[in-house]
Amino acid sequence: MLFSPSAASGAHRGPYAQLVIITFMIGVAPYTIRAGQLGATVMVNGFGDLEGAARGSDKPVCQTVVQRAYKFSDIVSFALSVSAMAPDEYTLDSWSYKDPTGNFIPASSDTIARWQRGLQACLSFAVKQGFKQIHILGHWDPVHPVLYRPTTWRNLMDIKPYQKAAGLSYNDVMIQPAITALSAVSSPSVNVLFSISGEMGLSNYLYAASWRDMLTKTRTQLQNKGWKSVKVATALNWQMFCGCVAASSPVPGSFDPLRYNASFAREFTGVKKYAMPYVKNFKALLDANDYFGLSGYGAGYPADAKTLSWRQMEIPLQTLAYELSFFGIDLKQYMQKQVIYVEQGLGAVLQYGMLPAPDLATVARYPFSGNWPVDGYNKQVDPWQRKDFTAYRRAFYTATLDLLDRDKGQQYKVDEVFVWSVGSFDIFAVHPISSSSQGSFADQYIIDLVRMHNGVFR
Repeated sequence: MLFSPSAASGAHRGPYAQLVIITFMIGVAPYTIRAGQLGATVMVNGFGDLEGAARGSDKPVCQTVVQRAYKFSDIVSFALSVSAMAPDEYTLDSWSYKDPTGNFIPASSDTIARWQRGLQACLSFAVKQGFKQIHILGHWDPVHPVLYRPTTWRNLMDIKPYQKAAGLSYNDVMIQPAITALSAVSSPSVNVLFSISGEMGLSNYLYAASWRDMLTKTRTQLQNKGWKSVKVATALNWQMFCGCVAASSPVPGSFDPLRYNASFAREFTGVKKYAMPYVKNFKALLDANDYFGLSGYGAGYPADAKTLSWRQMEIPLQTLAYELSFFGIDLKQYMQKQVIYVEQGLGAVLQYGMLPAPDLATVARYPFSGNWPVDGYNKQVDPWQRKDFTAYRRAFYTATLDLLDRDKGQQYKVDEVFVWSVGSFDIFAVHPISSSSQGSFADQYIIDLVRMHNGVFR
């Protein structure tokens, strides 16, 4: 999921500054896992998700979402976010967590332990619910330390995984507490997938050896802890995978896949000599991944529900394969691994706002743009009140489930999909803010499709 865009300038600061391009672009039976399930995402953005009681529940938000998500799938994803307090793309001041009111609390030994305890309680609840697979998705989200607004998209942030700021690193504030929490609640019937990064492409690319070291150590720490299996990876975005080259004229032309590809090719020539020295280490990182994870939103889908099919759901993989080819990397060589859309969704909201999109073309062009009404569901901000939007949403998820099926002639395989599960993205209405006395963002038609596909009827 992308944050508000911020232009990335390669004209100043840092030895790798020229690697950042100037323009920015907004890539069965029940109780058994069968290939191709679609699951919900549990959002953990701060202590407000881990502590207290959610609206209409006696449990915290995290556990409430877990309990509701179990009705539809045997697999679940936890998207964890810590705040990187950064005045620009190259400078890291400190790390913070969000308190229940949304304010930032500096990371410290006490707040790290508090974060770990809350996460451990929620993961334990998920294991006891009966999930057969748990996925962890780690994110850092850059926030300006004075203005308290997004500094840039995490994919463009030049931070090393072990880089210390105010005495702490991403490893300290995210990876280690997650490992401790997981290790305390293990079950021999549950598989663990841990994406130690998601949409953090520039860092993955520049510091691939450090990420590979973190990946190896994470795997070692979690193995032999009593889980059925443990797999670890670094998840990419479906486009701008390295954070080092973007298409020019991003709105609206480059949201058409073919126009984007042509523009990417032109822009690549300007950074090739800076980018290519990093390819060897980056490819070694991809080789070390136990599965292949990517954010699978895509863009430039046809705006006609009747023509939307599983073929368009391959756009994220096709675009990523095209970009990787410029770096001499063949995506298909990784298709023997488990392939997961670690994020996917359809938000139908005017770009980075609250109001519904004005037309289907906007819905199709910006699938990653949705709203999160913190006061709960409100019909005025519900894009799915429109019948044509609802029909398109149903076609979108029918196509996604078709992609997960086998033997349709897919160019690439996708084994699992985790959908963004909050606000207008929330097809299940598992998040407390996704419903209210006015209604919800859920679609029972899609829920029934997912249940049939997953073979889960609880």
